Amino acid sequence: MVWGALSFSNETSAMQPSCNQSLTHSLQEEARLAGHDYPLFIGIDQENGLVTRISPPIAAQLPGPMALGATYASELAKEVGTVTGETLRLFGINMNYAPVCDINSEPLNPVIGVRSFGDHPGLVGRLACATAQGLREQKVVPSVKHFPGHGDTAVDSHYGLPVISKTREQLDKCELRPFRRAIAEGIEAVMTAHISLPSVDDSHLPATLSAKALNILRKDMNYDGMVITDCLEMDGIRASYGTEQGAVLALGAGCDSIMVCHTYDVQVGSIDKICEAVESGKVPTSRLEEACRRVTALKARFLSWDAALKSQGLNGLTSLKQKGAKLAKEAYSSSVTLVRDTQSILPLSPSSKIAFLFPGDKTPAGGAVDGEGLGRKGSYNASIYLDILKQWNNQAFEIQYGPMGLSTEQLSLVDAADVVIFASINARESAYQRTLGLELPRHNRPMVAMALCNPYDFLEDSFIQTYVATYEPTIEAFTVAVELLFRPHLAKGSLPVGPEKPAPRWLEVQQYAAATDFSQVYDVWLAALPSYRVSADNLTEAITPPPHVLPVESHHLVARTSYPESKVVGFCLLFVAAQQDTVCVQLAALAVDPKLQGRGVGTALLAECRAWMEKTFKKSRLELGSTFPRFWPGLPIDLPTEVQEFFVHRGFQLNPPVPRSVDLYQDIKEFQSPELYVTRAKERGYTFRPLETADYQECLVGQEKNFSYNQMFHKLDPSKYPSSVMTAFDPNGKQVGWTLMLSHESPMLKPHWAFPSLCGPKTGLIGCVGVDADYHKEGVGLALLCHAIEDMKQRGVEGVFVDWVSLEGWYEKLGFKVWWSCRTGAMQLDA
Repeated sequence: MVWGALSFSNETSAMQPSCNQSLTHSLQEEARLAGHDYPLFIGIDQENGLVTRISPPIAAQLPGPMALGATYASELAKEVGTVTGETLRLFGINMNYAPVCDINSEPLNPVIGVRSFGDHPGLVGRLACATAQGLREQKVVPSVKHFPGHGDTAVDSHYGLPVISKTREQLDKCELRPFRRAIAEGIEAVMTAHISLPSVDDSHLPATLSAKALNILRKDMNYDGMVITDCLEMDGIRASYGTEQGAVLALGAGCDSIMVCHTYDVQVGSIDKICEAVESGKVPTSRLEEACRRVTALKARFLSWDAALKSQGLNGLTSLKQKGAKLAKEAYSSSVTLVRDTQSILPLSPSSKIAFLFPGDKTPAGGAVDGEGLGRKGSYNASIYLDILKQWNNQAFEIQYGPMGLSTEQLSLVDAADVVIFASINARESAYQRTLGLELPRHNRPMVAMALCNPYDFLEDSFIQTYVATYEPTIEAFTVAVELLFRPHLAKGSLPVGPEKPAPRWLEVQQYAAATDFSQVYDVWLAALPSYRVSADNLTEAITPPPHVLPVESHHLVARTSYPESKVVGFCLLFVAAQQDTVCVQLAALAVDPKLQGRGVGTALLAECRAWMEKTFKKSRLELGSTFPRFWPGLPIDLPTEVQEFFVHRGFQLNPPVPRSVDLYQDIKEFQSPELYVTRAKERGYTFRPLETADYQECLVGQEKNFSYNQMFHKLDPSKYPSSVMTAFDPNGKQVGWTLMLSHESPMLKPHWAFPSLCGPKTGLIGCVGVDADYHKEGVGLALLCHAIEDMKQRGVEGVFVDWVSLEGWYEKLGFKVWWSCRTGAMQLDA
């Protein structure tokens, strides 16, 4: 039930087919009669896989997060989210405490495990957001959890308070990345974790109760959505603070919705404690109002009385179940993983004698909330699994093993078998499973080890030569796994955890080689960036300018397919701009073949870029945009919004869209200098002419004084590049202003600037406009531009490009218009 900004939802209650619709309908009717403005949030943990509340035979069993992680397919994750949302909506449930954004970076994690999509932040973020989108489209509120990340813990917060000692920088690189992506995509609700982060809050408060931890959401990530606590009856809160006092502390820290799952008296007590805290001023009224605003805003977006009170019936349940079963078959077929088969034991023979060993009682539940999981409470019926195996081999027989190991009779049966299939369920948490699994290979019988839940069971034990992972002990996953034992060529899944997990099998990221890669890079450029159709000649000079023209270090990367043919499908252009205390690496461009966008190509390129930077530089910064050679002055805002989101999701901090960095253009065929600017400068005694050889050293001194170091002026010796710099002189003949004025024929244009040619074949460039600090406000700058444009016009230039401008309104006085706008942004890296 919901009171104000507080929601109390039974997170762990399994739904019964005969009463769930009437129960949710009755709850909503009570709320309406009580005068609520909006229906109740009614939530459930339907993570699927190991944590499935609405399960067979009521609904189809759908794959859980790590099973989906093994598919590496965001489209499947979205479809699973969609069918999950349809199922929940049918039963009157409008909020799901899923998807899981935890990264399972600790193999011995007792609470997350296969409830995570994997151990790579990018994969977890991508699949969690796809799942959330499927739920969202069905008007079911997704709630990502457990912020700021429960994956690197060895303590279950149901029974204690885990501590993650990582620094904030380490959290940014791993745990926080999926949440940052979810927030960038507009996630509706975030659930907190009862974990302590001493590097963030030295008071050792659990994140649920820590304003400092929640400020990572509110201030650093600018999240203004609903924050909901995990259940406060878990010992991570109850044992140290008490649930009722924990409710007060959570609200005060910034949580908007307080979850108390189990005990009615504790729920009432929590409400009473909060009322007392607000009335006494311990919790400001404004904090309660803020929480109420967020909860109400979310309800207004998702809920209506018409939908909440509509009697749907169960007529659609059969077809929905069939739809779910078909999707589950497809997903599990893409998920179950043949980790290794080094001795080619597979395929198994339908006529061989198979001993099927299955763990008995005291099987670890493996991360399910409150240990319930699929409702089996850690005990699984092996005979159901044997029945599936016998569909492929009727000679198979079952041996159930337990903490006492195998008896002499059982060992003799194993020795008499042709093949042993050894099933384990969370063996890393079960000594008797590990012991037997490591002992059996010594019996000189071909053995297939099947990890039916956590893939870590024997992942690193390479002497177990045939190893299959299903990621969950569901009948549906096991059914596919058994088929693969007899038809291994159908195996499609890839490990989403561990050191052997693949970058996508079909993808390799390598350093760019101009001689062999440019033509394919150019093809990708044209396909991915049709609005920026530069010539091949122009692009090749900008990517690899001659060292004597532009001595800049580059480290370009290409992503290429390895199957069915080697082909460049993406690239990123990197230039090292400066090497001081912090090295600035500039990302000039990143592009992916449109047919392969959304498949992790861009992510793989950025990951390789980061790895190179962390290995090469002690401290570095990756910026969007490039100084020289110049492409864009940031991220073009005319690209689809998903492009901006792509960079935000991967850790870039984008600066606000205003003020903008812009490139400008003007057709100058009919240009006439405004009399005001030219006359005013002339009356004040200023003169203007192209830089001559005799003036060159004074120009460089002026640049050093006013602009530190500008490499372009140091390259443009008038004896080699005449008419390249327009110069302003004061009444005493002192140089006080300069601007580049490169014609379309200048040999310095193409190696330094990629895009002027897009404006027209006879487009030149004005750039690096600067006026001596002592002469500002004298009208020198605008007059300087007028003389530069007139000079270029006389040389046959028909259009002028001005790049990387942040001062809006100044150039426009002479008729320049915005060609495109960009947002700047960067990512800080430490080795």
